Parts: sequence; C-alpha cells; structure tokens
Amino acid sequence: MILAAKAVISSLLAGLLELDSVQAGQFLLSRPALVGPLLGALNGCVLEGARLGILIELIYIDFVPIGGVVSPNGAVAAAVSVLAHSWAGLDPSLAFFWGLFSGRMYCFVEYRLRSVRSRRNGVIDAEVKSQKERLHYWIADSLFSGSAVVSAYVFSFSAASVLAGSVLNTKAIVPAMNFAYSLMPWLGLSGLYFRFRTQIYKK
Repeated sequence: MILAAKAVISSLLAGLLELDSVQAGQFLLSRPALVGPLLGALNGCVLEGARLGILIELIYIDFVPIGGVVSPNGAVAAAVSVLAHSWAGLDPSLAFFWGLFSGRMYCFVEYRLRSVRSRRNGVIDAEVKSQKERLHYWIADSLFSGSAVVSAYVFSFSAASVLAGSVLNTKAIVPAMNFAYSLMPWLGLSGLYFRFRTQIYKK
C-alpha cells in the first residue's frame, strides 16, 4: 500500500516536472538526469534512480524535436524506470528497457495531445476577434491536461510492470538484459562523442 501511494505521488510529480520540457519554465527540470535521482530519493533508491536517469539522458540526448517531429519523452522514461524498479521490483536492467519503451510509446500520446490542442486554435482565434478571449483559461487547461495525461501514463505503465513482474524477472530474460544494460554507458557515451564532434567541425 505504501509503495502504491509513493507511485501515485511520483507519477503526479513526474507530470508536473514534464511541463518544464515545453509548456512552463524550461529550466531543464524535466531532464531524465534530474527526474531519475529525484524520484529515486522519493522511493528509497536514489543511487539506482540516478544511474537510470543518467543512462536514459545519454540515450535520449541525441533526439532533437524539430518541426513536427516528436522525440521520445525522457522524463516519462526515467519516471517509469524508477517506479518499475522500486514498485514492481524489476531488475535495474529490465526497468531501464521498460522505461525506454514507455518513453518511445509516449510519442503516440503526444501526437494525440497536439492534435487536440490544434483544434482549439480556431476557437481561441474566434474569441480574440470577438474580444472575448479567455487565454488564462486555455493556458490553465493546457497545463493541467498535459500534466494529468503524463501522470496517468506513468502510473499506468508502472502498474503494468507490477503485473508483468513475475513474467519479466525470469532467469531466461534477466541475464540477456543485464548484458545489454552493461553496454548502455558505452553506447550513450559514443553517441555523445559523435554529437560533440559534429558540433566542433561545424565551427
């Protein structure tokens, strides 16, 4: 019961932090490297949370949202990874890949949210022309709905890991996942190297 309550609080906090990615602030509070240790501290696994967050940061840092491209959500991935480990008891390697999967799948949710928001543009435009604009209402609605969707998504994916924990934590899967997990720091650092190398040659 206590773990479930912490999962709810963590999901709500993840929803608030994710707003910083685009809609509010942009102070880098939604970066996986911060979300991981923060939720890890809340759930009693700060070091594992930090490791999961940093690795997800390294893997996702090369994704750049340009135009209509929706990149995987690092805040969601970090939150789900930490909860999959602390709440569902998944091995860190399984929690990591489960988090990556959740962050990638969130792209479809983000597409849907953008579609809903774009349909509101006509209504807002009409209100502005008639001098009856309610910008404060639409901003509050966007912030609340965005945060609520992320929180519900994180909790749902984490709960799914609880239900699937007995299937995932098997001797047939864990060793392979541990081996792949051990390669992630090198994969992330190599991607970071080529990213900086490209930036240097641009100058």
